[in-house]
Amino acid sequence: MIDRRQLLAAAACSALSLSARAAQGGTEWPQRAVKIILGFPAGQGSDVLARLYAAELNKALGQPFVVDNRPGAGATLAARDVARSAPDGYNLLLTSSGPLTVAPHLYSNLGFDPMKDLDTMALIGRSPLILLVRPDSPIKTLPELVAAATRQEMTCGSGGNGVTNHLALEMFKVASGARLMHVPYKGAAPALTDLMGGQIQTLFEATSAALAHVRSGRLRALAVSSPTRYSQLPDVPSVAEFYPGFDATAWAAFAVPHGTPQGIVDKLASELNKCQLQPAMREKLIQSGVEPTPDSTPATARAYAQAEFEKWRGIIRHAGVKLT
Repeated sequence: MIDRRQLLAAAACSALSLSARAAQGGTEWPQRAVKIILGFPAGQGSDVLARLYAAELNKALGQPFVVDNRPGAGATLAARDVARSAPDGYNLLLTSSGPLTVAPHLYSNLGFDPMKDLDTMALIGRSPLILLVRPDSPIKTLPELVAAATRQEMTCGSGGNGVTNHLALEMFKVASGARLMHVPYKGAAPALTDLMGGQIQTLFEATSAALAHVRSGRLRALAVSSPTRYSQLPDVPSVAEFYPGFDATAWAAFAVPHGTPQGIVDKLASELNKCQLQPAMREKLIQSGVEPTPDSTPATARAYAQAEFEKWRGIIRHAGVKLT
């Protein structure tokens, strides 16, 4: 027969167990719809990526994952909203290097600290930039471009001040000593149009925007910005083959508000990695210009984001880039 003291002890143990499970996230999450908050408009590459992952997470975890597009201020508004939300696993941020590791060095007041208020918990893909010239350009290799830009200043476009391809240009100037004049545009499309039209001489551009032009012969690829060669252009060298350590890769990651229970973080990271290992999902990512990163963990993702934060701080300070 159980006496009163045994009942009280059992109740206390049960309460402690429930408390521990709550602190860790337990196995209960998710119990309702989860928002994937994105700082870009519907229809863009990031939005396509978000919806691919939303569909897979829905199937894997049995609850709706809903993409919530909140564009504005270079995607920093969406990041700020998530940073200020409850750390309960129901507001996830799908983000890139810009809002987390570049914007803090460009803007005087973001209203949040990405490295303290958000935890990057899973990388979901990396994409190199492609250094491009017109197909009729006399420049056929990266050393030839550097030699030409040493003799005389050349024009190099970007999608705008402070965006990834602008910063890749600044990093390349530091590494190579090439004299490249930055010509900012309002997005990738007009920059690519002017490159093909001969108004500018070269351009770093994301695979999602540039790959089709390279494959069709409308543009020539001189190099890719990742540390190693890009699987879709195996004959094109990386910049790092000429300038060791060069890495100006675009990337995407999921982040959560700081303080989100570790159990939720680990569960979500595990499911995201499983998504990337599925052959159909992997093929969709690769076709969209994204190299899967299925070996990411919360610890390695946070360390990667911190290293990127420090890297871009140095490049931005050296180039003197400031927006507001």
